[in-house]
Amino acid sequence: MTAVFLIYGSWFAGFLILLLLSWLIFDKRYKIREDDAASMGKPSNGYLPTSEAFIDPKDGLKYRVYYNPRTGEREYVRED
Repeated sequence: MTAVFLIYGSWFAGFLILLLLSWLIFDKRYKIREDDAASMGKPSNGYLPTSEAFIDPKDGLKYRVYYNPRTGEREYVRED
């Protein structure tokens, strides 16, 4: 019984770790742009402003949401 639990328990734990790591690596919804400091307040090319704006509870700053109609991506740009 113990050997069976160790084999299947290890497999299940490994699967959960792999699932968590893949989610952290591939989930780009809230990724901060790498050139954010250089282009503060300006979205990337092809992005259109939406009526959405929010205050991020983590840093207390206001962000505007921009949308790329070609790809469906959203970008969050800090407003001053």
